[in-house]
Amino acid sequence: MAWVLCLLLLAAPARVLGAGKATTEGAFQNVVVRPGDTLWAISHQYLKDPSRWDEILKHNSLPTSDPTIALPGMTLRVPVKLIKNALRAAHLSYAVNRVFFRHKETAKWKDVKMEMELFQGDSLRTLEDSKARVRFLDKELLNLEPNSMAIIKPMDSDADVVLRAGSIFAGRARIVTATARVTPRGSDTRYSASVEADLTTKVEVFKGTAAVEAQGASVEVPAGMETLVRPGLAPQVPRKITRLPELEARAQEFASAASVGGGAAPEPKVPPPAPDPEADIEAIRGDIQVLKIGEPIQGYHVQASREQDFRKVLFDRRYDVEDRFSTLETGLPPGAYWWRVQAIDLLGVAGRYHAPHYYTVGIRRADPENERLASMLNLLSPEQNAEVGGDTVRVAGILRDERLTLEIEGRPVAVDADGNFAVVVKVPVGGSTIGITVSDSKGNRSRISRRVIRM
Repeated sequence: MAWVLCLLLLAAPARVLGAGKATTEGAFQNVVVRPGDTLWAISHQYLKDPSRWDEILKHNSLPTSDPTIALPGMTLRVPVKLIKNALRAAHLSYAVNRVFFRHKETAKWKDVKMEMELFQGDSLRTLEDSKARVRFLDKELLNLEPNSMAIIKPMDSDADVVLRAGSIFAGRARIVTATARVTPRGSDTRYSASVEADLTTKVEVFKGTAAVEAQGASVEVPAGMETLVRPGLAPQVPRKITRLPELEARAQEFASAASVGGGAAPEPKVPPPAPDPEADIEAIRGDIQVLKIGEPIQGYHVQASREQDFRKVLFDRRYDVEDRFSTLETGLPPGAYWWRVQAIDLLGVAGRYHAPHYYTVGIRRADPENERLASMLNLLSPEQNAEVGGDTVRVAGILRDERLTLEIEGRPVAVDADGNFAVVVKVPVGGSTIGITVSDSKGNRSRISRRVIRM
């Protein structure tokens, strides 16, 4: 018997929408049936175990308990825990400003409603200065950022979300974009996936690890790292996250939302990003020399702090005018610090501090050109500390710029038209470190190493 089923959307309009905690236990999904539909047919279509059709009887007043008799037009309340996973609703638990949805196979976008149900293949869209949060039936959340569009539980994929544009912050959700697939490796993973205008996918991992796949290659991205996947290319080698304060704020908002079941969460204040260091600490010698110009002095005073306003001073020392400042005596761990100096005149009176400068201690400042060269190389094998049973190892990868030159262990390596390369390298007993060098015509060079252990 032909029959048609429609899923009812619960609606309550609001400009800022939020909801309390929900669980699958005691939750119901509404199903509207038309005359001619039977309880038995509905159970086969919607229930994981059709033989439990009698569970529907417990929660609905039906004119008959015979599952083969056609039902009149009515709305059934079906326990969510019984419904097939693919047909179970997610809920829009929070929305700010202009957020829209559309059902699969429809073209019209409509305003979202509080606690509305979202079904397999439905899409969400946020405009500028707008946000949305989705709560799946397993309580998993995902945040949809401004100017974003996503498909929930796509019909033709086992992913949880297809991200068409914009950015998502998620935990256990598997996300697919036009250029990549992201799979969290553990239940505690927290990460962001973004799609840029040229369809490049950017994945930033705040906690745990996420696998990023594209073009038959895969990279593991650990916490604190990010990777880019450009159209038609394999994922880039993971690097440190470039906008960590912003990601930390998004992670804080996500955790806060999870604590209240996905509803409204306080918007965290994003701390201003730290400036780029001006130079290495050795540059402070020039600041000290400036103090000696003009009026004679008997000494100088040096301070260092993490904060520009020097609320907490981490290094504080006075020197005689002939004493030489030594970076070795600061005792500070590697990092970037604010530094300031002041002159002490012949009467022992300290003058005003000069304007502070942001210098690094104990770390080598990044060379942008070398970082660019390194980003052009995607080394697929071997992995760091790989174990091999024989006396050779295969070194393979992709060089993304045909103008660059590749050397492995000091020997030039041929690269094909698509940038692929593969060579076999001898491994001595005990193992060795294999050096891979990328260079350009200007003489810039970037070196990557892989330790290989021979068993």
